[in-house]
Amino acid sequence: MANDGPTPPALATWADVDPARNPFDPTEVPALVRTMVPAPPPAPVWRESRWIGESEAWAWVEAVSMALSDRYGSWAYRWYWGPGEGERLGWVTDRIPTATEAPAFVAESLLVWRRWLESLAERFDRFLPLLDPAQAGPGDLVATWEAAVAHLMRTVVAPVVDNDGWQGWCRLVLQWFLSAADVPAEHAEALVNGAVGKRFDHWVPLTAADIDDIAERLTRDVLSLTRIVSAAPNDNWPDTWPQDWPSWRATNTAGRGLT
Repeated sequence: MANDGPTPPALATWADVDPARNPFDPTEVPALVRTMVPAPPPAPVWRESRWIGESEAWAWVEAVSMALSDRYGSWAYRWYWGPGEGERLGWVTDRIPTATEAPAFVAESLLVWRRWLESLAERFDRFLPLLDPAQAGPGDLVATWEAAVAHLMRTVVAPVVDNDGWQGWCRLVLQWFLSAADVPAEHAEALVNGAVGKRFDHWVPLTAADIDDIAERLTRDVLSLTRIVSAAPNDNWPDTWPQDWPSWRATNTAGRGLT
């Protein structure tokens, strides 16, 4: 468990982590980190049915987080959050480095995290101009929103092996994307949680059908909230198709029950 201390930044909006708002020179990181990172404690050990030294380990992680965020911005507070890094190498407190290894350990983790944020920024920049209602018709907006959400979900889950780990990442990245698209922060979290739903809360693998379903739900709810379009494009299906099969765009059916 993390130690008590200053409230960490929520990083709930894209503005909190957007690389464009936080200039960063990766070449200077190794040298700077050597002057900023305190000596780490011994790695925690499991003894007598409990972890010994875990609170000290978290205190060190917190000290590093504060130093990095003071220097680089709030995004650096989660320097150890690189997707997949914990699964490949172990959770950060499971791999506390030695004093000699600490600067390189922190620098590499920070760079992994920054590169991942930059890759997200490139994807956001590709989709966001296409979501301008002044430049796109209703049908194009629906298709682009769905494509963007599905693409981001596939990107996020690719490095995540744990079936209980993808949900948090998807929620966070989709929330960032909505905030980048000017959806108010107070609505973005609720919209994403509503689209993902509780059915994925416990050890459930993500399927292609799930991605399509979440993309449709989130698109429908975002466009309904923002009133960007008055009606979704027609996507009618014949009466012989199974009940609940068509997408929410169908006008001649009850849709897929996406309520």
